[in-house]
Amino acid sequence: MSFIVISCKKKVEGCTDNAADNYNIEATEDDGSCNFHGYFTPWYDTITHDSLLANNVASVGIYLDNEIFTNIYPASVFWSAEPECSTASIGNWVTMQGSKIKSVSLMIKALDSSNTLVKQWNETITAENGICKLYQIIW
Repeated sequence: MSFIVISCKKKVEGCTDNAADNYNIEATEDDGSCNFHGYFTPWYDTITHDSLLANNVASVGIYLDNEIFTNIYPASVFWSAEPECSTASIGNWVTMQGSKIKSVSLMIKALDSSNTLVKQWNETITAENGICKLYQIIW
């Protein structure tokens, strides 16, 4: 009498990249669903701070890919020197779906107290998985 045992390993789809935010240790086949993130820390120096206040800027809105990222209020936020690029807060993540690097549209809007646009900056930045980008806003 003989027995033949055939074992089939079940295919599990998911993210197989252990550098991804949603890495699935049980996944055996990558399904392209991996999510990564970079970090972004905007700031301005004392000259720009003074210019913002002199131009009656009440808030500076930072937008990434046309989505609000954060607001900075010049009357209460002040940097006397370049800050450390922070990776400590989830609030400064740039999410990248399916890619470890991504070009991101950056738009900065300086608004007065009645939400009237005073000045706008537009450019493209590159976000990279696990890397913090320090961006200086210059008036």
